Amino acid sequence: MILLKRFLFFIIFFLDFSILFSKENSRLSSNFQRCEQSIWPFTYSKSIYPKKYFTQLSYLFMNFFEDGIEFAELVNSNSKDLKNEQKFHPGCRLTFGFSFTEIRSFLGFPPSKIDIAEKYLDITWTYIRAKRASSTGDENTIYNLFLPPNFLHSSKAFASLLINFNTLDFNVTKPYCVSRYYISQPSIGIRLALIDQKYKIAYQIANAMTTLRAINDYLALGLKIEYLANFFITSNHSFYSKTNFALLYGKIDFFQQSLGEVSALSRYVCNETSYQVRPCIEMGFGFNFERSFKTSINKLSITIGYEFLYFWNQMQLKRFMSLDPIGIKTSSRNNLQFNGLLFSISLDI
Repeated sequence: MILLKRFLFFIIFFLDFSILFSKENSRLSSNFQRCEQSIWPFTYSKSIYPKKYFTQLSYLFMNFFEDGIEFAELVNSNSKDLKNEQKFHPGCRLTFGFSFTEIRSFLGFPPSKIDIAEKYLDITWTYIRAKRASSTGDENTIYNLFLPPNFLHSSKAFASLLINFNTLDFNVTKPYCVSRYYISQPSIGIRLALIDQKYKIAYQIANAMTTLRAINDYLALGLKIEYLANFFITSNHSFYSKTNFALLYGKIDFFQQSLGEVSALSRYVCNETSYQVRPCIEMGFGFNFERSFKTSINKLSITIGYEFLYFWNQMQLKRFMSLDPIGIKTSSRNNLQFNGLLFSISLDI
């Protein structure tokens, strides 16, 4: 009798497990284009990948920070952070995405025997232009941090920084409908980064201006992985969270020059080219609204979010250790970061 009970328990357990497994397989199968249908009111039952192609236009409103660009130090306050104006700067992001089925059809290939409909390719270009100007005002004595030490001190200092930030991403994404409330979208791709920085500093020494100029150009290419998660509140409203990480092999062309008019000791020229592998990271979260149509526009999405971008070891400014211009070192803290708001609209056609 005990053996019979155990046998029946085993049979029931096996049947329950088989039914559950078959449901999970049918729900996560790549043959399904939509999430699981259910009687629950918050069920998400729309297509989770582009029907043919989609486009997204985003407006970025970003602030930026960069370490190692302090240009002067006040003697009486021992402060190196001098009136850095924190302003938000405009940027844009443009994305075009295509389903693999549409790409094969466009290139004239025959239909694939393998279901690739749920994979899609997207190309994303991000551009941010940022400026910053700083001034010490009229002070008695100022240490000139980008001139040889123990030389002449200045009474006033100015600095301006201009950044043109560009990234171009190629991603292959495959979405998964994990549940009626959660869609998972991992992707892998390639990132191309181009960052140009121009830094100008002016020191007023003995009623004359000594100007320094620096150009820091960065060009890199590398692998990128990204993960995007959507958590649905209703069938039209959701929260999203994304993270991507890239390792970029790149080249930095750096040039720094002092046009000193006070003394020959204050004049120098530094020219350097370096190749390194450097990481970068991007994170974001926000709120999304979308609506489906039965017209040529399959789906319309509006997104409001917050983003954070971080690039390691960007600025290669040189500082002097002695009166000899050969005794120099690179700023130890030179990371570049952006953070701010994102507003975007997306059309799935």
